[in-house]
Amino acid sequence: MPELTGKLDTSVNGPEGLPSFDGDAWERTDWRHHEEQVRRLRSRIFKAAREGDWPLARNLQKLMLRSWSNTLVSVRQVTQRNAGRRTAGIDGLVALTSQARAEMAVQVHASIGSHKPSPVRRVHIPKASDKTKMRPLGIPVLADRCHQGRVRNALEPEWEARFEPRSYGFRPGRGCHDAIESLFQTLCGKARRVWILDADLAGAFDKISHGHLLGMLGGFPAREMIAGWLKAGVLEAGKGFAPTEEGTPQGGVISPLLLNIALHGLEEAAGVRYYLTGAHAGKVKAGCPALTRYADDFAVCCHSRQQAEQVQAQLARWLEPKGLAFNEAKTQIVHLSGGFSFLGFDLRRYSNGKLLIKPGAKAIKRFRERLAREFRALRGANVAAVLAKIVPIVRGWVAYYRTGVSSRVLSALTNYLWKLTYKWACWSHPNKPKHWITDRYFRKYCKFRNDRWVFGDPVTGAFLPKPAWTEIVRHTMVKGGASPDDPALAGYWAQRRQKVKPPLDSYTLRLLTMQDGRCSLCGENLLTPDQPPQSPQDWEHWFLWITKKAIVADYLVHHDAPTRMWLPRWIPSADYSASRSSRPRPPAMPGCSAGWAGSGRCAWSGSRAPAAMAPAWPGTSPPLASGSSRWTGPTGRTGAGRASPIRWTRSARPVRRSPGGPAAHRKAGTARSRRSGH
Repeated sequence: MPELTGKLDTSVNGPEGLPSFDGDAWERTDWRHHEEQVRRLRSRIFKAAREGDWPLARNLQKLMLRSWSNTLVSVRQVTQRNAGRRTAGIDGLVALTSQARAEMAVQVHASIGSHKPSPVRRVHIPKASDKTKMRPLGIPVLADRCHQGRVRNALEPEWEARFEPRSYGFRPGRGCHDAIESLFQTLCGKARRVWILDADLAGAFDKISHGHLLGMLGGFPAREMIAGWLKAGVLEAGKGFAPTEEGTPQGGVISPLLLNIALHGLEEAAGVRYYLTGAHAGKVKAGCPALTRYADDFAVCCHSRQQAEQVQAQLARWLEPKGLAFNEAKTQIVHLSGGFSFLGFDLRRYSNGKLLIKPGAKAIKRFRERLAREFRALRGANVAAVLAKIVPIVRGWVAYYRTGVSSRVLSALTNYLWKLTYKWACWSHPNKPKHWITDRYFRKYCKFRNDRWVFGDPVTGAFLPKPAWTEIVRHTMVKGGASPDDPALAGYWAQRRQKVKPPLDSYTLRLLTMQDGRCSLCGENLLTPDQPPQSPQDWEHWFLWITKKAIVADYLVHHDAPTRMWLPRWIPSADYSASRSSRPRPPAMPGCSAGWAGSGRCAWSGSRAPAAMAPAWPGTSPPLASGSSRWTGPTGRTGAGRASPIRWTRSARPVRRSPGGPAAHRKAGTARSRRSGH
């Protein structure tokens, strides 16, 4: 990394002057170092807030707001990682290149004390539950989003130390499945809380009182900047500018955190009380209601209908001064035997006393309608286009609902998918007999299953995995009020990341386990996003971009004998082709026809291999952390053996040039695995 103007060493504070920071410096940035600095500061803020040392907490928050590491990490999150990185605000600016991102980082850091918020761009998108209704979305300009990321890193740890334990929405390390598992533990068995207040707030983001929210922030150092964002106004096409007197724009980086802050205290207002000491510490006291909240949706489990009505009245009075109110159309009091819906699942206690959590009937209907609509739109397309569109949709929906009682639903969807694919094939070949159609598109594509009625592409071998193949995996709920910012629970979160596996095939999971789920170049987590997917649509995006386009298999061959094993290595490579094509190709290693196979840069983090791991020969990859015990020098020799990095498909095998001659390996296959079915 080029030396920057000012002071930029191992401290978290940024340079005193403007850094000479360009695109090349962005690519060479040690992201692991900067993210570690931000993580360490967040942990210190959390600890100070938990202990009630507010002067120390405020000083640490000021330090975070001035941190160059915080600026870099926030700009990278907004411009390189977020799904909305290509969406512009009213100024039309986006940063999709390293040079543009570096310039944005310098601009953001230079305007820490002088930034003026801009109005957000108002757009309307269909609601997930009802496509006929539109949801307003406010898109801030790029600079505002980067500043909001900075402010969130300073504000969130303070409130993570204060949030209620059964709040699961828009919080690091928590998600929808934690909320569902919390309800299951409350209602399973012979639970006496059988009356449910299923509540939803009307326009929560758009109705929050600014005065109440700013009062909750207290002496936070960036309080005035947050007030500026709340009062910035909106700009809508055809309507012009409109001031904002209430609410926070749904679409801002910091808006979900502000909603959680505004709703903090909901459990106490509902009458929820916890045991603080003893064997039952952390559990809800007997006789009290139990509340589970995900953002603005929550369910209160009560002992009687009278208690549920009393809780509803108490909460209505508590919400009124905050500018919020119940959505009467979606709020209801039901008995557990009648069932209720929460986050796309149906929860119901049946006559035999069992509580079952199944995919919601409305969610199943919406999914079937979407599949039918997509197949109709794909008429006239080839089978490769069909698979590219349908596979992420199916896998995303199945990944979200695989934690419930879903076997029968997935089997029914498998039959429905067979009908859709067969109908599409018949429409594509109206003049062909049925046996020709089945022989062409339905085969035994998956070698791990004895099923010849699998829809796929006979040319590439790609296929559509059946939902019925999915293994039901129960979700492990996060423990109590645990937060990733708590330094005392670092071991707990590391162990949890190992136990909670992503919905990938066993082959990929085995490779990730060997590497402890980390990139061998930069050491970052490969498939653990900052926030786990929270809906079938998020899982669809996860499969489409993170697993399909962000991972390549990079194999490092290291052997001391002819029988040496292949050592696999997984490196995220969203920009691998671009980074590789822009660099000159170094010469091949002696005795190796594969030549140069690695760029030496992790595309996930954008950083090159650390100096301690850099090999002496140009173009070679660093050794595996858990693989080879010895590493080769410039000639690639360890005794009589050689080592050379190559890229290959799973079916490739090493090839020797001649019997008895020197070991030689060749480039075998492509950089990416073609097995899109896994």
